[in-house]
Amino acid sequence: MKKLNLKYTYRKKGYSLIELVLSIAMLLIITMVLTSILGVTQKILNKSYINQNTNSDMSYAINYIKDEIESCDYYTYINGGLYFIKKVDNKYNYISYGLKDNQLFRYSTTVDKMQKFNNLPKKGNNALTEEIGAFKVSDQGSYFNIYLKYNDKDKINFKIAKRIKLYE
Repeated sequence: MKKLNLKYTYRKKGYSLIELVLSIAMLLIITMVLTSILGVTQKILNKSYINQNTNSDMSYAINYIKDEIESCDYYTYINGGLYFIKKVDNKYNYISYGLKDNQLFRYSTTVDKMQKFNNLPKKGNNALTEEIGAFKVSDQGSYFNIYLKYNDKDKINFKIAKRIKLYE
């Protein structure tokens, strides 16, 4: 009878427990790094999106006011405030802008006859944009100056050439 040779043993191909634990640990570290990078990227994108919306809102408000002032026929002062007068059909629209509850509003009152008022009720109003810190339209002689401060972040001083007459 032949004896069995026990010098050679049969071994299954596979990974040991230590190799599996190390590979899982490396995968977790790589995943944590990628998650951290993606989180920072998401914060940067959100901030960029907010800044873009801020600039878009401010640009819209400034351009709206600029276009409306340029399309008016006259301007006047009523009770210390600056009003722009636009003729629409056979009526006159008195327009002003103001800040209320951190919102920029356009106020409008339509009258049948253009006249000098001591006090004019603000009948119609439209909100142009929100989160405004400060706003002012002022007469600077040869131009109108629009100052807009958006939520303590951005400030705009915009000049519009004066091409309309003062109604006195």
